[in-house]
Amino acid sequence: MKRLIHGPGFPFVAPFLLFMGLLYFRQSLPSQGWWLYGVSSLLILGLLLWLRPRYRGQDPANPRTLHSILLGLGAIVLWIALDPWMPRSGERDNAFPFAAAFEIGLIPGVLSILFRALGAVLIVPIVEELFWRGFLMRTIIKPEFEEVPLGTFQPLSFYITTLVFAAVHAEWGSAVLFGLIAGAWFCHTKSLRSVILLHAAANLGLTIYVLISRQWFFW
Repeated sequence: MKRLIHGPGFPFVAPFLLFMGLLYFRQSLPSQGWWLYGVSSLLILGLLLWLRPRYRGQDPANPRTLHSILLGLGAIVLWIALDPWMPRSGERDNAFPFAAAFEIGLIPGVLSILFRALGAVLIVPIVEELFWRGFLMRTIIKPEFEEVPLGTFQPLSFYITTLVFAAVHAEWGSAVLFGLIAGAWFCHTKSLRSVILLHAAANLGLTIYVLISRQWFFW
């Protein structure tokens, strides 16, 4: 166990595994999801902060902040605009997802939305990009992934990562397009921070759109 924790892959994989494990746990307790999401986000944030020293120096490239944000917002506009024509899996349910929290009171209801927004913008982009682009995309190229420079383009790795990333999203057609954009930006900038910023901006844009339009199925 000690060897696993200190291995090079742990900082990239552990937050994602914790995220997925807590996701399935929350889905088994839907009536408690409003507060479990907040607890989950705090646990994952704690893990990321604990691992923070191990991320230093791994991403020396300029994060291209403004361009990453603008590209992320553009990507989510495409996601929303093309959604009616994109393939997806499962039936959509546009029911308000925080009803159980609002039944308890206004404060739990507002907190549930805040937890979801903060998790989507601050936690999900870091966890997913560390795993998909930081780990998996490089591991497919070479098992000793840490020897592969960030943003290395190899067609098989690029497209497999994009397809697997899309497969875990219900709107998998839109996720393929988003994955292609994120992956291309990662390869262009050679920066994990750039693609995290892109993902965070996209999730922020989607969060604002969902809260305004009440198209809850996007969440």
